[in-house]
Amino acid sequence: MIAQLNDVSDRLKDASDGSTTRRAFLVGAELAVIAASMSWDSGSHGAAQRYYTLSVKFAKVAGDENFAAVTLASFARQCYDLEQPDDGLELVQLAQYGTRKSASPRLRSLLATREAWSYAKTGKRQSFRRAVGLAEDHFAEGDANGTDHRRVKKLDEAELYGVIGARWRDLTAATNNPKDARHAQDYISRALALRDQSRVRNHTFDLIGLARTHLITSELDRASELIDAVLPIAGEWTSGRVGEKLRDFYRESQPFATSTAVHSTREAVRDLIEA
Repeated sequence: MIAQLNDVSDRLKDASDGSTTRRAFLVGAELAVIAASMSWDSGSHGAAQRYYTLSVKFAKVAGDENFAAVTLASFARQCYDLEQPDDGLELVQLAQYGTRKSASPRLRSLLATREAWSYAKTGKRQSFRRAVGLAEDHFAEGDANGTDHRRVKKLDEAELYGVIGARWRDLTAATNNPKDARHAQDYISRALALRDQSRVRNHTFDLIGLARTHLITSELDRASELIDAVLPIAGEWTSGRVGEKLRDFYRESQPFATSTAVHSTREAVRDLIEA
């Protein structure tokens, strides 16, 4: 992938302006965002940030602000995973400003979920609820259109509920308000009910996220049951983000390690990650 990206980048250095060149810049932008995602999944965060930046640059040269905005949204997501919520919010606001005249309702919904993510991480409950409300309102305005990028089209109802539920969990962690965990459980449960069974990785994220909310509400048997259901299908992804979420569960379950169910699940998680 990186070799292909480097080849395209070299060819574009001296390319003359024109419709074919602009299409080639979009190809470069797509290659760069894929390389960024692959780098992020393998834990090479610095490389991922460089590739996201390159993707945005190529998309802007091609004149596609919507593509650039979707890439900025992915870049912001990485910032949130790295506990850099202010940086993530700045990227989202750049995306929102750049597409203020061109964004479809579905893209606006996606960007609103990314904005809510920052507020959840920083415990800004009122701003969080406002952004979540906007995400749901924009989503209700209609389906993705033909010009939306495939990453925008992936925001179906199940994905929307899953993302919002995970953000309620983040807000709960930031504010230490267990009542908000019930909102997280409601949204993630709806996501699980709607999720296409072929989206196994997304299904895995839902189950881990739901388990973590049950830790917050001290429903330990249910939390362990959910993680036990994940482990048989999580093995191939433990080196990436799935592994990171399992490590989050392992860390957050430490206070309950004396529970028989939790102790057994923690050992299974540890063995899988070490393997």
